[in-house]
Amino acid sequence: MANGRWQSEEEGEKMIGDYHKYFTKSSYPLKQDLPLYVREGGHKVVIQYQGQQEKVFEYNVNFSIIEDDQGHVGYLVSFEDVENLKEAEMNKMQLESLVAEKEIAASYAHELKNPLFSIRGFLQIIKQSFSDDDKRKEYAEIAINELDRMNNLLNDYLSRFRAQSEYVNKRQIGVSVKNVVEELITFFRHSLELKGISYEIEFVENDLVVFIGKEQLMQVLINIVQNSIEAMDKGARLSIKAFREDSWVCIEIKDEGVGIKKSDLDKIFNPFFSTKESGTGLGLYITKRIVENNGGSISVKSEEGKGTTTYLKFPRQI
Repeated sequence: MANGRWQSEEEGEKMIGDYHKYFTKSSYPLKQDLPLYVREGGHKVVIQYQGQQEKVFEYNVNFSIIEDDQGHVGYLVSFEDVENLKEAEMNKMQLESLVAEKEIAASYAHELKNPLFSIRGFLQIIKQSFSDDDKRKEYAEIAINELDRMNNLLNDYLSRFRAQSEYVNKRQIGVSVKNVVEELITFFRHSLELKGISYEIEFVENDLVVFIGKEQLMQVLINIVQNSIEAMDKGARLSIKAFREDSWVCIEIKDEGVGIKKSDLDKIFNPFFSTKESGTGLGLYITKRIVENNGGSISVKSEEGKGTTTYLKFPRQI
């Protein structure tokens, strides 16, 4: 390879043939009765083909060589297109930003109604102090009408926002926590394996059903588990436990990551607050809004250097 390009098929085949030299020397048995050993290596591969000067392909490649006591048995290769991963992460960030901006806009619209009401009241008092032939009385009346028009616009916006939220909550209820968590683990299994993170899931009862839409619950769990995976190193453990507590269904997500500073714990649900360089600071903010909009609660306990535990509670469907 020269300047990041294959010069010939022979060079490429030789490169692949010698590829096992780049792996770690650690190995472990897969089965006691049939000794097989695996050597692993994770690499970033950048390919630029001749004639395509502007196009560069970048992949995260995980390569495993399977051996027995006689020699090589085979190879196991998995790869991810870095460009697709970056695009998916960017789309996720943009979606979270749009949702947060919409919710913040609704909050601002609601707060604007208070000063409008006060201004209208004072204008009515001023209007009454003018005589009927005073031109200023007409101006005050025009100002009051304009304030009423602004108030109607705000009411229209807020009614649309509330209607959309209520529609989502009403049309998606009664979801199995067990089904969603198992689907969540399937979604993250490859990422967990790549980072060497083990996991454990426990359902005290199998028929735990909550009043929340499946997609909303999935989004909540994805945001939390994604943070946990990013905070953990190889050999760490992730555990998810679901159980019943009176009329609530509780979900406990515990990781062995870097933890959160005590001074940051009361800020993690604030919009645009993030301890990650590339974070939007919207993930946990949106998570909290979704949970609370569905009648639930979320809390976090963490110790720096030891890990974080997130507690979720949702109304139980009886």
